[in-house]
Amino acid sequence: TSPLAGFVGEGAAPFGSLTRSIDAALERAVFSGMPVVKVGRGNAEGMVPIIPGSVFIAGSNLTATKARLLLMACLLKFGALPVAADPSRPGTDERLAAQAAVARYQELFLTH
Repeated sequence: TSPLAGFVGEGAAPFGSLTRSIDAALERAVFSGMPVVKVGRGNAEGMVPIIPGSVFIAGSNLTATKARLLLMACLLKFGALPVAADPSRPGTDERLAAQAAVARYQELFLTH
């Protein structure tokens, strides 16, 4: 079984964007079973957008600390994400499974 662990990616203000290399590393974490929430840095004046087809959780306008607490609650409620056979190269079915699992997390983030 996968550990109950995840990451909060604190990106550029206000929309939580990260560099391509960081996105790639965090995507590998997702396919290793660890959910990733993206938030903006500092006083989040903008909303992190939900990107269709993404495997990341949009943290809306939450601070990194609040996103971390909500992520911990999600991990306890939903458990770890499905793990890909090769996290560096997930297959189509593995990507769809991750997106479905992340959607449950995203739903909780949208209501809090």
